[in-house]
Amino acid sequence: MSKHQTAKPFLKWADGKTQLISEIEKKLPSKLVQGNFTYIEPFVGSGAVLFWMLSNFPNLKKAVV
Repeated sequence: MSKHQTAKPFLKWADGKTQLISEIEKKLPSKLVQGNFTYIEPFVGSGAVLFWMLSNFPNLKKAVV
């Protein structure tokens, strides 16, 4: 039996978005859970939002960094 691990940011980043993820989640369009989509991350920084998206949206089919 394998355990599901959540990816964490790969760097400690000043002004990182890890602490803002709950607020960012509130702003996301509800249609993200309805079908496949591509996530574009122009400001990857430590990758906090990218890794959160990859862990929480199984219908995310492509990520562009």
